[in-house]
Amino acid sequence: MKTIAIIALLGAVGLGSGCINQHKTVYRDVERTPVSFESETAGRVFYETLSKMPPQSRTESKTQVSIPIVFDVSRTEVTGTNTRFNEAVKLCDTNKDGKITEIEANIFAGQNQK
Repeated sequence: MKTIAIIALLGAVGLGSGCINQHKTVYRDVERTPVSFESETAGRVFYETLSKMPPQSRTESKTQVSIPIVFDVSRTEVTGTNTRFNEAVKLCDTNKDGKITEIEANIFAGQNQK
């Protein structure tokens, strides 16, 4: 009799407790690389080329921990758009002085034409 009462009590607690479910999305973005342009033309060529480049697929990582029926936690991390900008600056600023010249911008544009 005592065993049946304990089983009934555990069953009621199990059914009444529900499921703990948590999902979190975290957006990670790096700081933009500081850059200056020799002239307006250099800046315009760089940004036009950047805008025409195919969109970079966002990096996404997902972590999930679960115990069926009782516990489910998942976390998704997504990278931001500054990563793409920084990669473009790295490719364009060939002498790594933090200033993009018209020549560098034109070379960058020529390399990214399709």
